[in-house]
Amino acid sequence: MYLLDETWLPFSNLMLKHIYNVLLICSDYDRFTLEEDGRVEEELYKEYTQLGLSNPPKISHTNNPDEALSMINRLNFDLVITMLDLKSNKVEKLAEEIKKIKYSMPIIALSPSPDHRKARVLKGENCPYIDYLFYWQGNASLFLAMIKLIEDRMNIEHDTKEADVQVIILVEDSVRFISSYLPQMYTCLIQQNRSSILEALNEWGKTLRMRGRPKIVLARTYKEASDLFYRYRENILGVIADVSFPSEKGKEKAGIELLKEIKNVDKEIPVLIQSRDIRYKEEAEENGADFLYKLSETLLQDLSDHFIKRYNFGPFNVIDPDTGKTVATADTMRGVQSLIKTMDIRSFVYHSRRNDFSRWLRAQSLYRLAGMIKGINLNDRESAEETREKLYRTIRDYRLRRARGVIAEFSLSRYDETLHFSRIGKGSMGGKGRGLAFLSLEMLSSSLAEKYDSVNLSIPRTVVITTELFDTFMEENNLKSLQFCEESDEEILRLFLSKKIPDGLKEDLVEILKVTTDPLSIRSSSLLEDSHFHPFAGVYETCMLSNRGSFSSRLEALEMAIKTVWASTYFSRARVYLKSTDHTLEEEKMAVIIQQITGSAHSSLFFPSISGVARSLNYYPAPGQEREDGVGLLSFGFGKMIVDEGTGFRFCPAKPKKPSMNLSGVETSPQSSFYALDLSGTFNPASDIDNLKRIKIEEAYEKYPEALKNIASSFDSSGFMRECVDKTSVNMLTFNGILKYESLPLAKIVNDTLKLGEKAMAEPVEIEFAVNTQSEKPEFTILQLRPISELTKESSIEVKEEEKEGAIVFSDMVMGNGNFENIMDIVTIDPHLFKAKDMAMMASELRHFNSKIGSDYILISAGRLGSSDPWLGIPCSWSDISNARVIAEASVADVVAEPSQGTHFFQNMTSLGAIYLTVQGKMGKSFVDFKKLESMNVIERSSHFMHIKSDKPLIVKADGKNQMAVVKEEKDD
Repeated sequence: MYLLDETWLPFSNLMLKHIYNVLLICSDYDRFTLEEDGRVEEELYKEYTQLGLSNPPKISHTNNPDEALSMINRLNFDLVITMLDLKSNKVEKLAEEIKKIKYSMPIIALSPSPDHRKARVLKGENCPYIDYLFYWQGNASLFLAMIKLIEDRMNIEHDTKEADVQVIILVEDSVRFISSYLPQMYTCLIQQNRSSILEALNEWGKTLRMRGRPKIVLARTYKEASDLFYRYRENILGVIADVSFPSEKGKEKAGIELLKEIKNVDKEIPVLIQSRDIRYKEEAEENGADFLYKLSETLLQDLSDHFIKRYNFGPFNVIDPDTGKTVATADTMRGVQSLIKTMDIRSFVYHSRRNDFSRWLRAQSLYRLAGMIKGINLNDRESAEETREKLYRTIRDYRLRRARGVIAEFSLSRYDETLHFSRIGKGSMGGKGRGLAFLSLEMLSSSLAEKYDSVNLSIPRTVVITTELFDTFMEENNLKSLQFCEESDEEILRLFLSKKIPDGLKEDLVEILKVTTDPLSIRSSSLLEDSHFHPFAGVYETCMLSNRGSFSSRLEALEMAIKTVWASTYFSRARVYLKSTDHTLEEEKMAVIIQQITGSAHSSLFFPSISGVARSLNYYPAPGQEREDGVGLLSFGFGKMIVDEGTGFRFCPAKPKKPSMNLSGVETSPQSSFYALDLSGTFNPASDIDNLKRIKIEEAYEKYPEALKNIASSFDSSGFMRECVDKTSVNMLTFNGILKYESLPLAKIVNDTLKLGEKAMAEPVEIEFAVNTQSEKPEFTILQLRPISELTKESSIEVKEEEKEGAIVFSDMVMGNGNFENIMDIVTIDPHLFKAKDMAMMASELRHFNSKIGSDYILISAGRLGSSDPWLGIPCSWSDISNARVIAEASVADVVAEPSQGTHFFQNMTSLGAIYLTVQGKMGKSFVDFKKLESMNVIERSSHFMHIKSDKPLIVKADGKNQMAVVKEEKDD
């Protein structure tokens, strides 16, 4: 079973045996003819590189037969080619001596004339030591054909079984015609092969498909031909036979007898009979064969025409059965799929009865699909229209399957709904794009899709605009100097929006929009994004597009969104984050991901049923759970609720039926609103970059109850709970239908995906995902895979319970390990001045202190930092507290600090080595001694914060493994 692209994976196992070293025994003049006039080695190099092989045959030369024997003894040769004229030496005697040294060594003899005396002798004696005899006139194409013929013989047995590779049998005993036919036949095959590789989705696929061309085998007697035919009967593409060649029944008309035998077995196999005697034409055609006149002045062209006509090389031609004329053509699988749907039913019946669809697909090296198609025949049980529809669906489904797990190169002529992951340009796909491509491949290689066949499990349909286009845009618009300027984000965005994207990219975007009418997410994928130690989570912009309206307005919105993501490379948030790493702005490049959004439309709104974030490692496991069980957060609507605000329903992927929402054990989500995309709105990056609308959850209960099936529960006046929305009762988000009753195996899918990602990356991972329960088959799409740093590994640091005494801060919910002894500054919330309603204004105060201190300090804040919901915490950005080395999120007044593991803010802080403490006060053993803080040296107060300068160095000890941390002043000696 082939799990990857079925059109190319088998070919990676083909043509495994090659000719690498050739010994040429000839005069110095013949060698000159080969190397200089024939340019043989140059042609061999071209041929091998097209096959993806790095080592074309190396030709060694000697003009001395004795030296040749010595070289064969000492060196490793795969083929010997010798001229017939070897001074006084007999070539047959030399061949015998070579076979004594290495019996399997193929030997080819070259004659300067088909009527050469020795050639006639060798042919008459049928020398057993010479494998093939050719007529040589210095043409490089024959040299290539000889090597191909040997390689085909070496690989045919394996390749026909491995990938159903086709076989052409040439039955001929004339040295002159063998030497003329083989180069022409191989030229036809290579030309067709180069045409068929266009079906491959990327360069690697094209390279591999070059290995799948049909094989040619040479027979010189009736017995050889008959044996080859029956051995490869299921793989025969065609037979080309002379009328006269050696046979036990007599040489005369041996080809006609062979023709009858073949047609008696399979009437559909194309046979070409060739002869110097034109009188055999009628008899050949009477027996269902074509005829080739050997004395024709266009002999080789006639041979090529036969290949095109009978082997279905070239485009597929739709024939009108009444007139015999071509009425339509297609030269790709996509085109043939379309023609099947639209051609006149009489033409469909005509081609179906002749197996033309299957034959054409075989000619494109689409052997597996051709075999599937061949089994779909016209019959009495179904109408021609039903057969047509079945054939159409078979090709469409095949194209869909083969695109899974493959990064296709974007092509205007090939892009359609069957391509799942495409890239534009030759540059990097960036960290996020790379992670998605890797996950797609891993999922396909695993059994996840088969295990959960009731769910459409995949990544979203994706096109990645690589960093090459970013570079082109920057160069064409003279924007490279931006890395040195200090323009505001608004000015940078305005500048980027005023510039023109590359012309070629605009053509690609037009094609994308022709195919895709669903809402789109335009996401960043920088070179450094989602790296192991610096995730850049939420640092760059993401734009959501409704993809509605006129085509021109859709294209304009898409262009603006791409330029907005590019511009965010230079926004202040990105600059500050980069300064905290070892990288510079000059190193950063931006790829852009265009993704189809998972979800469904509800009136004028579009949103997913569920969005989620999950980690394979839970830093704060609830009782009965292990760290390795992982943790997840679910929200209704878009995931902005989780990654920006940290609000969601917490669950354990390995043990979903056990409550893990929060420490109070309440099994309902704190989510009071949700995010949706307004399909009636227009995209304006200057005012609303992400383009999402925040809506009260009550509106969903009222207007979209169907979207909340298995997500919401209702409680009547008696406290009885039902798993549905009831407008007369109290409704809450519980996700019971999903997690407890498994209407959708979400927890199992998440758990298996985390395990898959962790195994593939060899470290803990995080995924973001979206679910659409409203489609005919539920959709689970994975939006992102990133590695996460293990912040709680074994540490030599030990924090003892007794160290709580005299501590300024003590926490039993800790992330990170550290032991700091030289921090002098603390920025802390003033609990007396704190008011939850003021949290939206507090970010500017933090920004002031962060800039003023300019070095490591300890930050004690209220609620969840970085939350975009000002009632849950302070909506600051990472750059506002970038110098904080230790962060304590404390419960103050009615604001409870719940540990956050899914926000972008949290990922960036922890990845940069900040020690993260959660202090829940009355709900646990942890505390902040605000009285002690007030007694210390307060050097500045703001509306809500105090800046304290300690008289003694502050000691911070954090043991993430055992969940203990303490902050205290250094003791006096």
